[in-house]
Order: sequence, then structure tokens, then C-alpha cells
Amino acid sequence: MDLNAVNIFISVAETGSLSAASRKLDLPVSTISRRIQALEKQLEARLLERSTRRMRLTIAGEDLYDSCASAIMSLKDAEANLSCSRDLPSGLVRVVIPQGYSKHLFLPLVRRFRRHYPDIAVSVSNHYDGNELISGTADIVFSTEHQEDHRTTSVTLLNYAHQLVASPEYIGQASEPKLPEDLLHYDCLTLKNGGKSLAWQFDNRDGKNWSKISPQEEIVFSCYSLIREAAVAGMGIAVLPTLMAGPLIQDGSLTPLLDDWRLGKGSLSAMIPAHQQLPRAARVFMDYTEEYLSSVINWPLV
Repeated sequence: MDLNAVNIFISVAETGSLSAASRKLDLPVSTISRRIQALEKQLEARLLERSTRRMRLTIAGEDLYDSCASAIMSLKDAEANLSCSRDLPSGLVRVVIPQGYSKHLFLPLVRRFRRHYPDIAVSVSNHYDGNELISGTADIVFSTEHQEDHRTTSVTLLNYAHQLVASPEYIGQASEPKLPEDLLHYDCLTLKNGGKSLAWQFDNRDGKNWSKISPQEEIVFSCYSLIREAAVAGMGIAVLPTLMAGPLIQDGSLTPLLDDWRLGKGSLSAMIPAHQQLPRAARVFMDYTEEYLSSVINWPLV
């Protein structure tokens, strides 16, 4: 049998008229009538009885409908399932994440992403020498450091501030500082960038005063992730990005200090190759990341 003609016949039987089937199938009434007649000729049986007032199935038509309706529906379901399967994104996305943000941010992101897109494999690295996007060994590089390169495009995902913090254990051993200048008398966990420790510049929240201090280089680190661990371990007072410090303040591992003073700002960006379309898996990961960050971060960033 012509299965297309059978499908047309079933639509006529279910809608009750050629015109209704025409609207459902978006086919001319003449085409539907012609296909039904061809099916009747093929089966050598009259399937429909037509009159000016109504149309009904013959006994042969009822038998054909009862035999084929469920089979046609199964075929349609199978086609829909195959179509959905083809539409599911798959492949590999290779991402580079900044050090110190894996536990509270990116690893939960990857875990949840894989639940939604099990056919997309994710390769995660925290090593970036500036050439991964150009060489094609990474699809997306997430970074908290501003980098200009005409060969890449940077998309800002969120902005954050920096915050002065210490562990409750460390603060319990001495009184809290009241002014930025007081920090010169505390153990400060400093970040060294390019061979020089970075000064801490504070702005009062009323916008009238500012202060800049250079802590003693007694405990110096090369990255914020090490500073975070040292601060949690009670080794001293640190300046951390709110993107990193927020979860630790929430769980009580760190305590914010000098709330009336603000420090510098930063941003988390996603870098992708310029003038080059991302693979579908990478585009899906980018879209999911933006949605995830907007929904999961529930601590103040600025």
C-alpha cells in the first residue's frame, strides 16, 4: 500500500471530511480526493461513502482504519524520536578555566551541564599560555585577566569587586583593623605580579577618602588560589575577588573586613577565536554558562 495515501485516509476518517483533512494536512481537497480514489483502486474496495450532507466509512474503510491507525502513529513517533535524537548537540568542548575557581564555580557548572547534555564531552584545563585558542587546542578560555589580542574576541560574563578577608581564627587572635593603615601591623597575604607585589588601594564608600598601602612582603603568593587557601588556613589578611571569596564567606570560612572601604574591580570573561564560528558543542556550552552564572551566584559581587 501507499503509506502516504493511507495517512491521508486516516486523517479523513479522524476529521470527518475531506475539507477538514485538507486543513490539517495543508493539502488541496482535490489532491486528497485523488489519493483516496487511488487507494481504493489499489485495494479494490470502497473505503468512503460520500453524500452531499455527510461522509462515513464503509465496512472496508473501518477495517482499514482499525488495522492501520496505530501503525501509522507508531511510525510518526519513531520519526519524531529520530528527529529529536539528530537534533541533540554532541561532540567535544575544550575549555580553560582560571585557577582558584574550580571548586565553587566551574566544576559544579560542568557537572550540571553534563546532566543536560550527556552527548557533549567536556575537556577542562587551567593552563593557558596565550596560544591555546590560536593553535586550536581550546574552544573557550575563561579568564579574570584582561587580555587584548586581535585574534580573539572577549565576552564579559560578569563584573566583581575585591574584598578584604581573613579567617575567624586569625581575627580571633587580634582585634579587627579599623582603617586601611592598620593593616601595616597585620600579617598580609600579598600577590606578586611580574616580580612586584601589588599595592592595596582603598576607596571609602562615601567617595570622599582613599588610601593606598603597600603591605610588608612577608608572605607572598603568585596567584589568588594560593592566597585563598592561606587565608582559610588562618595565615593572615588577604584581598580576594568577591567571585572567589563569596562562597567562603557564606560558609563561615572567611570573614569580610573594612566593609566601609572598597578595593579594585575585575571581570570574568570568555575568550573565543575571532572571525571563526564556534563548533556547536562550544556554542551550547557558552550559552549554558551565561545562564548558569546568572542563576547560581547568590552572593554580592560588587
